[in-house]
Amino acid sequence: MSDETVPSPLERFRASMTMDYEKWRDGVGYDLGAIDDADAKERKAILAAILAHHPRDWRDVEALSQFDTAEARAALKDAARNGDTQTRMAVARYAPSILADPARAASLVRAIESARPFEGLSATLDEAEEFHPPEVINALLRGTLEGDGVAAVSFAALLLYIHGKAQSAFDMERRSFVIRFNTDDHAEREQAFRELCLEIGIDPVRVLNKR
Repeated sequence: MSDETVPSPLERFRASMTMDYEKWRDGVGYDLGAIDDADAKERKAILAAILAHHPRDWRDVEALSQFDTAEARAALKDAARNGDTQTRMAVARYAPSILADPARAASLVRAIESARPFEGLSATLDEAEEFHPPEVINALLRGTLEGDGVAAVSFAALLLYIHGKAQSAFDMERRSFVIRFNTDDHAEREQAFRELCLEIGIDPVRVLNKR
């Protein structure tokens, strides 16, 4: 193959920014290898392409994390403040040094409060599994009691795992219990919540009293 037919790192990266159904479905990000292969001039052009892309999503955040420049850091901070749930969680995952722990926790609490299936729930669970200070635990507890039913199931499963009561955050042996949180019956949800708190050693009253 001649050099004329080999795409440059810049061309490769720009091509990877074109999204199609398969890439979206499979969660394929941009070509980070192209960034590694790029020379200084190409890296500058790649960064400019990312900065010009709106609205930004997790792919932009992942790529921006490869650049140690003031522009990239500013864009990451903006994504952490103003992005959707999935984008904010991507900042916490790919560029955690951008966020001090209090800011990281506050961003995660916001994500827990708004997460829904296909709207950032998976990314939120991944981040909470890795990083769960007390304020995040409290947000997960509130989510099991007050949140979307499907999300509440996932929050309950994660709380069991964090507290050593499940083998994983998706432990099928605990499914018959956590599935009880997927109900619009407030009494049933509260009963499941009380049982969850008893198992993980948390006083349910402190959460119930704040409703």
